[in-house]
Amino acid sequence: MTARQRRSDEATANAVARGLNILAVRNASLARRYMEYKHVPATVIARVLADPALRRRESAEQAISEAITPDKP
Repeated sequence: MTARQRRSDEATANAVARGLNILAVRNASLARRYMEYKHVPATVIARVLADPALRRRESAEQAISEAITPDKP
């Protein structure tokens, strides 16, 4: 994949967005567990946790709808 793309599966996209918020405020272990619980494919989980440069952009709706928002350090 040479360019970032938006995920067409909205449920997976939302689970990944929430998982990344959990990563930002807690840790990778909890983010991974949440995404596994939401049935995000293991290859996607590994990619988003290991390589931030390859993450897809979240939509404006996802950014607004997330209940967990990280505080700036």
